[in-house]
Amino acid sequence: MKVTNYLLLLALIATVSCSRGTKNEEMAEGGDPSISEADFIVDAEDEQLIIEDEPLMAESEPMMEEVSLDSGVASSPQIELSSDEGQYTVKRGETLMMVAFNIYGDYRKWQDLRNLNGLSGQTVAEGSVIRYMKPVQEFVWNPEGLPYLIKNGDSLVSISSDKYGTPKKWELIYNNNRPLIKDPNLIFAGFTLYYIPEREIASEY
Repeated sequence: MKVTNYLLLLALIATVSCSRGTKNEEMAEGGDPSISEADFIVDAEDEQLIIEDEPLMAESEPMMEEVSLDSGVASSPQIELSSDEGQYTVKRGETLMMVAFNIYGDYRKWQDLRNLNGLSGQTVAEGSVIRYMKPVQEFVWNPEGLPYLIKNGDSLVSISSDKYGTPKKWELIYNNNRPLIKDPNLIFAGFTLYYIPEREIASEY
């Protein structure tokens, strides 16, 4: 009885060994298809196996999505105007005082523009669109003479001395710029006034 059990045990061990040997031979011949590519280690020195990534886009040039012209996206917000309102596009170097003068002929109305447009001061960026209430009569100014850009520290007296060689002709400049100058003692840097060249001045001056 013991001999029989021993022989059966030897036969079972032999069968298992043959099965393992066959499986190892199959792996040696065809490989195990269950092994994934992630199990392989790529030699960094093998240039043919190294995959080069696409160059990264510079941070200063972020990728932009193309927008169809039919998408309904406006390039800038549109301002809703009433029938009594107009639009003014700010030019380079202009302040609200200058805009008010160009629209109304009165720089003192700059505060009205500020309040209407929800601004906090006189400074406005070039290209900004300013809403304004249309004046009863359009302001038109066709000054005579040559332009002079008022600088900090200027006065009518100093401009007269510069252009005419005497401070006594300040009143001539004042009268020639009445729409711009409300008070001869108060002129503003950045505005442009006009003066008549000396050769065209009447002899009594």
